[in-house]
Amino acid sequence: MSAYDFTVTVRTQHLPEQSNPERDNYVFSYTITIRNTGSVPAQLISRHWVITDANNRTQEVSGLGVVGHQPLLKPGEHFEYTSGTQ
Repeated sequence: MSAYDFTVTVRTQHLPEQSNPERDNYVFSYTITIRNTGSVPAQLISRHWVITDANNRTQEVSGLGVVGHQPLLKPGEHFEYTSGTQ
């Protein structure tokens, strides 16, 4: 086990009630779980996601923290948030 180590898990869900297939518009929610699997406390200061869709289009998202938080996670603790995309 490394002193600083994280596991990131992503769960997605299609939201058909908010999608409009006739306009090629599909809405999804996603839940991201960030778990400190290291041996020391660590704080999430920033994030950089590279997102590739079903059409192989890539979008990069960077910024401080996640959803307005910079959580301090003790070993074994996790931080989870849900957001959406279309």
